[in-house]
Amino acid sequence: MVSANALAQSPAEAAPSTPASNACSTLSGTLGGQAQSSGSTPAYGYYGEGDYGYQPEQKPEPKPANPVRKSCADGKVRMLVGITPDDGNGNPASHRHFGHTIMDKVPLTVVLDLDPSVTVDLTSLVNQKVIGFEGSDWELYKPAAGEPPAVSVSGPVLKAVGVEPDPANPGKMRQVVRKVYVINLIVQSMVYKPSIIFTLDLRYATEMLPDGKSPRWMALTTPDFVVSRTNVVDNGEELLEGDLDAKAERLPWPTVAALSTGIFLMLFFPGLALVKWLNRERPRKVIPPNRMAWIVFESNYKDGKANGFKVKHMKAFSHALRRYLASTPQYPRIDALTIEQIGTHFPDADQTHLAMVKRAITACENEVFAAGSERNGETAVSMNEVELLNLFTDLSHLVPRPWDAK
Repeated sequence: MVSANALAQSPAEAAPSTPASNACSTLSGTLGGQAQSSGSTPAYGYYGEGDYGYQPEQKPEPKPANPVRKSCADGKVRMLVGITPDDGNGNPASHRHFGHTIMDKVPLTVVLDLDPSVTVDLTSLVNQKVIGFEGSDWELYKPAAGEPPAVSVSGPVLKAVGVEPDPANPGKMRQVVRKVYVINLIVQSMVYKPSIIFTLDLRYATEMLPDGKSPRWMALTTPDFVVSRTNVVDNGEELLEGDLDAKAERLPWPTVAALSTGIFLMLFFPGLALVKWLNRERPRKVIPPNRMAWIVFESNYKDGKANGFKVKHMKAFSHALRRYLASTPQYPRIDALTIEQIGTHFPDADQTHLAMVKRAITACENEVFAAGSERNGETAVSMNEVELLNLFTDLSHLVPRPWDAK
């Protein structure tokens, strides 16, 4: 793990074991139209004003280390790269520099320890999201809502790291001050290699151009930080492409079951109403007796409610009830019997049920016949509302209502 305090040390302590180099990058070419000087490294090309046309040197792959340090520009620039310590806001399982898979989120910290005379330009990283001027195996993570940003910069923070002789005042000492930037990154890589090297390219300047207005920009490349991969099952080194076609998102089976049930319930009741309507409007060729009776009951009841109940309605009720009862095994040929005959012709019938049959037929036929003759069908009945309600209740008990009746 690495922290900003890792560079808060004396110049001697912070220096790497290898001799410091003046060149802060092996990139050569131009930076913002200015000639890039990198010591004895030859320039391989110039690609025009403001472009980053550099030819990198072939470097031997370094051994993994965490953190790694580098010093350049005669010690004016010191760099440290390491894995970001787990601060509770990132991904704790990713805070390591080994054992990663493709597109793992890898949090890194880059610490720049600079002399006060050094100016660093972070525009390419913060605004343009560029990690390497010549491209990189890494890319910045694109955070979702509520996640920490992929780039966060703090600093510069001035830190006193010791004292040194003051050239302006012989015999006196002056305080040594350094500027420290801490850059936290979250990066990902789609490159499959046993190990991937992370470097960050920035611009820095230690002096101004002759015009005194523009800094003399030079390239700055952080030390190689190696992130290792986990081996695949077959220890292969080539990433094979599978089916790259777009795939529809699969829903969990409870969602499919709930969706199917919801669709069924949504369509069930309208479908039931449709079937009922069809059975009424387009009846079957062979109509069940109870349905036939209820067709008569419903049509005459509707007409009676609208225009008043008349003798013709009672006659239709009586005829439909007799015809239905005659189709049952309990009351054979009841449609040809008088009311007196009905009471004696069915000694084995349920007496309570038989009494209801007699009551319903008597109520209807008392309105149909008067003084031994049949009344006019358009004559209004003399039954009050209570008597009519009792009649319809008896009819509902005597004739089973079909499932698709109104």
